Amino acid sequence: MKTLCVSVLMMVLTGASATAQNTPITIRAGRLIDGAGGVSENVRITLDGPRIARVDRLRGAVTYDLSDLTVMPGWIDTHVHLTNHFDADGRNHSDPDETPEQAILYAVENAYRTLMAGFTTVQSLGSPRDLDLREAIARGGLPGPRILTSLRAVNSRTGTPEEIRAFVRQLDADGADVVKIFASASIREGGAQVMTDEQLQAVCGEANQLGLRTVAHAYGTESLTATIEAGCGGIEHGTRYDDTVIALMADRGTYLDPQIGLLWENYAEHKEAFLGRGNYTEEGFALMEQARVTGYETFQRTLAHGGVRVVYGTDAVAGAHGRNAEEFVARVRYGMQDPMDAIISATSRAAEALGLADQIGTLAPGFAADLVAVAGNPLDDITAVRGVMFVMKGGVVYKNVAP
Repeated sequence: MKTLCVSVLMMVLTGASATAQNTPITIRAGRLIDGAGGVSENVRITLDGPRIARVDRLRGAVTYDLSDLTVMPGWIDTHVHLTNHFDADGRNHSDPDETPEQAILYAVENAYRTLMAGFTTVQSLGSPRDLDLREAIARGGLPGPRILTSLRAVNSRTGTPEEIRAFVRQLDADGADVVKIFASASIREGGAQVMTDEQLQAVCGEANQLGLRTVAHAYGTESLTATIEAGCGGIEHGTRYDDTVIALMADRGTYLDPQIGLLWENYAEHKEAFLGRGNYTEEGFALMEQARVTGYETFQRTLAHGGVRVVYGTDAVAGAHGRNAEEFVARVRYGMQDPMDAIISATSRAAEALGLADQIGTLAPGFAADLVAVAGNPLDDITAVRGVMFVMKGGVVYKNVAP
């Protein structure tokens, strides 16, 4: 933790000095993937403070020479849990003696790791502690990704439809960016629908009236159908559903965040750290393995339809923070997603799902100067996303190990 604190301090100081420069920052991109499907080579990006002023043909000297790298918009992870961590004993968090101060330090560390991995915006689903972290990062006091948070979740125990509506209004008043809904049980408990249709209609209806986005943890045809027909805007997980749901998502413009890779890999790698905590049982792990296999086939069918708006989320929990880019590899290798579509799902389309399509996710004039640069070409070899060499958020450089 001491090393982390020193690194955080250095990043804050580095960021402060970068923003103090009077000369416009310029960046040479050997290859530029703009986040909207375009690719160009040997271009110059000129900044105006925290935003992009121009993207044009290369001429003259530049501030940062990334001519050997592929430059993309900063990646967006639409589903993380920044406060989720392992305790000092290496087990999934359950320490009742942990202080709020200790908890927020773990979240700061997770946010830092995520930014260093190239993710400049995340949606944390969610914890009340996300709020202070969101504000501290937004003020420039801490290095981390831009955060959107649900604060708390709506589930079957939240109450009657009217109580649920009141809960949503309170979330809005408390500063939530999105409403997280547990329409289904955990996949470790079978994933069946647990909220009634009336409850789903209440939460999504109230959120829509308030202009709040909604995302629903849902598995299976029944749960997804009820959730989408209730007017919910996004589905988390999905995993098991038939072609009628695919057609319904395409018709309603529902965003799908399937998480087919890092989630399962992380649980398998750290099984002993989770086993015995809550529903992390041997049976629960067996159900997750079934969901992993089923998820590949379901994802492939969904992509084949061509009309579903798939976005990029990892459901990063303890052990996964800073490894968020592994989801790219799984989606391309096992989900058969086109590499360009995978990148778009983590840039312009993810920005659209977050209601920020005119602010982030695209390298073009007027957009936030959020950049990630990698060695190699991820369009040819998706594992290039593992080699993050440069990270900029809002015009401030937080990582630069470019050759």
